[in-house]
Amino acid sequence: MRLNELMDWLAVIFEWTFGILTSLGNGFNVFIIIMMSILGVIWIKKMGDFNKEARQNNTLK
Repeated sequence: MRLNELMDWLAVIFEWTFGILTSLGNGFNVFIIIMMSILGVIWIKKMGDFNKEARQNNTLK
């Protein structure tokens, strides 16, 4: 099998998967934005909890 044949096979798979995304429309983008926002808020809350715990244990540097 030549490298070109492998690349053609990968190109077909990528075109198929991106075809799914285009059929979803803007809904997928909205889903990703909402998920990233929720995860960002959770991350900031966890960082605050870790800083609070470090302040209580006198391990904050």
